[in-house]
Amino acid sequence: MHYLIPPTGNHYKSACKYIGRDGNLHLGFKITPAALAYYDAVAIFAQGACVSPKTENERREVNYAITMDVYLGPRQRGDADNFLKCGVDGLVKAGVIHSDANVKVCKVTVHRENRDYPHTTYNVRQMTKEETDGAID
Repeated sequence: MHYLIPPTGNHYKSACKYIGRDGNLHLGFKITPAALAYYDAVAIFAQGACVSPKTENERREVNYAITMDVYLGPRQRGDADNFLKCGVDGLVKAGVIHSDANVKVCKVTVHRENRDYPHTTYNVRQMTKEETDGAID
């Protein structure tokens, strides 16, 4: 699956003030328009692809392995850990996986060479029982 570049952690959420249920002013965070646009792009490009099991019992047991390759464009910067949160959240919002809590292995590679075609490629799959037992907790 090919997508645009995810927003980095620094541009994923912004600080905001809101009135809570208790009627008091609180400080919090809201997801930025750039992150929301990325979620929409992931959903469009995923075209309904889904690797999560259909039943709730199976979902409790499943673990996912995700490989993200981020190809930066001209003058773009970013670290692998900054792309991770928004990238995985985009997969959850698009329905490709049911929960980021079930991601057992995630590998992110940031490519800084050949900046003519900025994009992100995902490989998402369910892990086998043997892989899950051997993965680092």
